[in-house]
Amino acid sequence: MAIGDFISATDYNSIRTKIINVMSTGSGNFGYGQTTFSSLVSAGNTVTKTQWDSLRYDIYNAILHQTGSAASLVQVAVGDVIRFGASNPNSQYDTVANTAVTNRFNLGTGQFVTEAINSTSFTSSWYQSVSATASVTFSTAEQARFFFNAGGKIRFASTRTGGNGEAQNTSWSNLLSSAGAQSFVGGPSGINFFSLTSGFQTFAEISGSSAYSNNKWRLEASCNVASNTLGTANVVNFRITWLDAYTDPVPGGGTPAIPPGDLVDGTLTLTVDQVRPSGFLQPSGTFTTVGPSSSSLSAISGS
Repeated sequence: MAIGDFISATDYNSIRTKIINVMSTGSGNFGYGQTTFSSLVSAGNTVTKTQWDSLRYDIYNAILHQTGSAASLVQVAVGDVIRFGASNPNSQYDTVANTAVTNRFNLGTGQFVTEAINSTSFTSSWYQSVSATASVTFSTAEQARFFFNAGGKIRFASTRTGGNGEAQNTSWSNLLSSAGAQSFVGGPSGINFFSLTSGFQTFAEISGSSAYSNNKWRLEASCNVASNTLGTANVVNFRITWLDAYTDPVPGGGTPAIPPGDLVDGTLTLTVDQVRPSGFLQPSGTFTTVGPSSSSLSAISGS
């Protein structure tokens, strides 16, 4: 279309399709599963103010969800003639809809709630590795898809406290503190919900510093289908490993020292929570996603 040309129903519907794929059911890694307000315009019909307003609400809600801020969108008045051009709402709406598509996995400030899932602690001494497994199960694959598409996260955090005063312990405390909460997400890159398979893949690995760089906190994920490219999984499995590959050096060489010099002790904890997308819609309603219907977390165990 050239600047100055009139807007057709097809042009309006093209913008609407982009934002509906984000806000409504969509498919695969598109779709938040939310209420939408706009509807298709039949070919040959004039696009009314009400229809422009409804589309504006759908775009506004997507941007609010993704950024936490209200989008400044042109409003149509009764009697306005909408043509192609930068000053017209259709041009702005199309640009903003494209942005919403690109940023569809973003989750804005204030557009979520954080909810605890589970936690466990380990108080035995260890010096090679310890691990735990966890899983989250959604009632349906569609609910899982909506949760992750809308920016939902399953998060893991770990700490080590107490125990002896060895540098090994301090290194682990520092490693886990610097790691903070590690998030498993829906996309758009890395190992995420839609790149899962039935085999474990590492989505995060944090290493110690300096002499303790071989110490690693590793988080892996898998799902209950062979390939989750289309978002057909409803179960995500996790394996969390604290890998202690550091050994005390021996002056003059020789066999590396074994515990107690290389021992890790004190209290090792693991907490799991969810960041669940939640908020409000304009002109009415709530933005709602459903988190896992059940979960499990094993005890931490190892040597």
